[in-house]
Amino acid sequence: MKRFLTAALFLFQFALVSAQDSTNVGNLTFEPEQPPGEIIKLDVNIPVHQFAMPVKNIQVLAICGDNAVLGALQYRTEKVRALAIPDKPLQEYLQEYVNRQYSDQYRKDGKELLCVIQYLRIGDRGRLDKSYVRIKAAGFHSSDNQQFQLSCQIDTTLSNDTKRASRKHSENIAQAIDLLMQAADKSRLTVAFHSKEEIVNKAWERYKQPIYSADTLTDGIYTSYREFLKNAPSVRKFRVSMEYNKIVAYHLHDDSTSNVIKEPWGMCHQGRLYRFKWNGFIPLKRNGLSFDLVDFGLETNKDIKGTAGRVVDIVGGLLFLGPAGIPLAIPSAYVRGGYTVNAIPYLVDPPIATTIDPFTGELMF
Repeated sequence: MKRFLTAALFLFQFALVSAQDSTNVGNLTFEPEQPPGEIIKLDVNIPVHQFAMPVKNIQVLAICGDNAVLGALQYRTEKVRALAIPDKPLQEYLQEYVNRQYSDQYRKDGKELLCVIQYLRIGDRGRLDKSYVRIKAAGFHSSDNQQFQLSCQIDTTLSNDTKRASRKHSENIAQAIDLLMQAADKSRLTVAFHSKEEIVNKAWERYKQPIYSADTLTDGIYTSYREFLKNAPSVRKFRVSMEYNKIVAYHLHDDSTSNVIKEPWGMCHQGRLYRFKWNGFIPLKRNGLSFDLVDFGLETNKDIKGTAGRVVDIVGGLLFLGPAGIPLAIPSAYVRGGYTVNAIPYLVDPPIATTIDPFTGELMF
């Protein structure tokens, strides 16, 4: 197994969300036909870390942007074949596994260990026979289960060869959890104490941004991820055109002048969200408290609708109709094999992007 681990100790910058509730979430973009789900059971029995410090109990707070889906699985052609789904609610999914694997080490005189899972998602690249898991989490220690001290924060991606089967994904998740246990066992604590309520409230702040609850989205160009989160594009009057096989966005001024917007973060057009990447706008959809790529390698077709000069959707990408109504295809706006994640520089063969990283706004699996 190739392991890649970055751990930041003594940081209290993390985010939690409560269990996903999509009842109040509007359909912000067109819905492609969803691939079927494939159940990923967390039932492996791997050798686990043996704690140096005495541990009384391990509590898992598995609260991520999307608690219903673990990721997307692919065929060798790199089309999405199925969504990876836990066989029970994510909180129970992880807590049961931790109890089964680590409870034989519990001691009455030990410390309470609180593990906050901020991001947990798997992926694979069928053509390369590679699988991936990313876990972002924080660990806290407590002597009385009332006041907690931060022990560690990790952001880890594991990459494995020839591990596409469901059981191998289960093993990947188990290995990622064990890395968190190893980091939490270092016993280097911050001075500050926090109640569990404070930890949760602090974590909730990220998901209280307007974009997660807005019923109406503001049309415009986002020049930064912060503008996207605030549902406040700084460029309200804009024009988008295709020039030399790439999409160019212009800021239109009141004096009839305009200027090119260099590397915009994204766009909202007629209530639909797009992420700008590699000279193209990639359609997004909101699923609960996460924003996923509408088409991440899944073949989806849409009828061409619209009048001259309007932006319309086709095959998950963008198409502009010229003055005579002739379709002008934009190759960079849609990559049939999917977009690869480039935010993890140490991965030689990066996975296919399926969502937006809630912490950075970058494409993530």
